[in-house]
Amino acid sequence: MFKKLILLLLCFATGVLSAQQVDTLRFGPSLLRLQALGDSLIKSRNDSTRLAANAEFSLLTDSILHEKGSELLSFYQVKALSVLPAPDHSFIIYNWMCSSLQTSQHNYFGYIRLFNKKGEAVQLTKLTDKPIENNEDIETKRLGPDEWPGCIYYKVIVQEVKKRKFYLLLGWAPHTAFSTRKIVEPITFSQGKIQFGSPVLKTGGRPRMRMVFEYSAQATMALRWEENKKMVVFDNLSSTDPRPESKGMYSLYGPDMSYNSLKFEKGFWTLIKDIDIRNTGDTKGKDGSMKKLRITRKTE
Repeated sequence: MFKKLILLLLCFATGVLSAQQVDTLRFGPSLLRLQALGDSLIKSRNDSTRLAANAEFSLLTDSILHEKGSELLSFYQVKALSVLPAPDHSFIIYNWMCSSLQTSQHNYFGYIRLFNKKGEAVQLTKLTDKPIENNEDIETKRLGPDEWPGCIYYKVIVQEVKKRKFYLLLGWAPHTAFSTRKIVEPITFSQGKIQFGSPVLKTGGRPRMRMVFEYSAQATMALRWEENKKMVVFDNLSSTDPRPESKGMYSLYGPDMSYNSLKFEKGFWTLIKDIDIRNTGDTKGKDGSMKKLRITRKTE
């Protein structure tokens, strides 16, 4: 026991505590409770149990994140909570969702923690989910933390031009019983002000604030960052029903075995359609030209 105490004091004195050590030593009881609530949130077969678990999960997460030192937590025990740090350590996104088995409704929750250049946590901002059903509306709006287009983020991409950093988020969002969304979301920071959406997505015509892809809940869409190509690569979506009246029926959309990409050029993410993903040197599309993206709400 005495040896363990000495080792613990040495760890604190030298400042070499790992994230898991911090999780265990200081926040252990709270994290165990959060883990149990998260398991109920994911696994419970009863909506009332899920809602009750989410209410307590939300309060406890808020309490923990406002504690000094919580920026060091990995939350590795809490499977319901996504923790996504930026590659340059400028921010961390924490988020989760609560899904209703009865209505197939999905509600999203989150926080963003900002850090200064010294690596010190300086701001914690709550994200409030404000769903927008119309995909066209979502893609044209710049939104703040209190009207966040909720999803679960799984990738942060950072690009830099003339010492200015551009951040891009990739997100996943089960939407209804019949459709799922994936989102390409630029995020900007200015003097502590956080905004979701920025007109840096060139897809033909006026730049979009974000890109939203909606497709059948039974399908799987790839949307990923390819480090070797320095591009965001994603499946092209098409309807299985060619009739005009099927337009916008997202439960009929899915990957069509062709691929598009976004490449960062001069401060913009530029669409390149119909790329050959087998060829790591191909960044112009199969015919060498820029093409307009066929998104799920339009046809060609």
